[in-house]
Amino acid sequence: MSVATSAHEAENQMAAPGVDRLVLDLAIPPRPQIVAEIGDELRREDPDLKRIARVVASDVALTAAVLRIANSPAYGSSRKIETLGQALAMLGLKQIGVMVTGIVLRKLLRTDGPQLTRFWDVSAKRAWAMAALARSLRGVEVDVAQTFGLFCDVGIPLLMQRFPEYCRTLGAANSEPVRSFTAVEQDAHHADHALIGGLMARSWGVSQTVCLAIRVHHDYEILSDAKAPDAVRRLVAMTLLAERAIQAFAGMNTGTEWAKGGDAAMGALMLGEQDVDDWVERLLDGFSEGAA
Repeated sequence: MSVATSAHEAENQMAAPGVDRLVLDLAIPPRPQIVAEIGDELRREDPDLKRIARVVASDVALTAAVLRIANSPAYGSSRKIETLGQALAMLGLKQIGVMVTGIVLRKLLRTDGPQLTRFWDVSAKRAWAMAALARSLRGVEVDVAQTFGLFCDVGIPLLMQRFPEYCRTLGAANSEPVRSFTAVEQDAHHADHALIGGLMARSWGVSQTVCLAIRVHHDYEILSDAKAPDAVRRLVAMTLLAERAIQAFAGMNTGTEWAKGGDAAMGALMLGEQDVDDWVERLLDGFSEGAA
């Protein structure tokens, strides 16, 4: 399958004949029942907080994980959160939905090795950074930005599981100065993590905006595509900025993805170079303080 060059082409790719076979071939996990139940409740006109609390409380390990995260520096609570009810009241229903999805996602895709340890660390930092950017830059709801941050690279562990040599491909894609990241993956495996991530997000009931943004997040032509939804373009631009900060935190001074799409991202977000530097510093401060 070729790399998407427009929002319309990306939508067609995710609906093309044969993608269902790809889902099966790569063993994309189906949406767990607990995520489905919470998602269904959140889509109601008047979601029932007590019902969501009962769904989460039915899983002891999940409840413990929610409380642990609610008490983390990322949420900055002034008092210790001791009960699920307190967590729900503090965080709100949408935030609980994102949190539960992230916890379940990590449990389902858990594999050993340093590559995956770094993957989950980057995923957490990206989701936090996307939320911080969405709060200030607007144009995208915070929970939408966080969900995108969680699912953005979820295709990577799936490709690692399917192709023993994928780590070499990942290294080549990360250092490729001209071609898109996904073009390198397609050449090696006839699949790429952006497509797989978009398909998994769709099968989990994630919004079309997030699914489309995942599919095109390495195809920076989308940033100048007037027909692409504005929220999609902003998500792709924000994740480039988030990744720049994540790389800086890891001590990496150069980034091939920012070199490919940074100028277009600044245009999409209407930021100057000083704005970008200021944002990188703000995100670095958050990472240093343990917010993610």
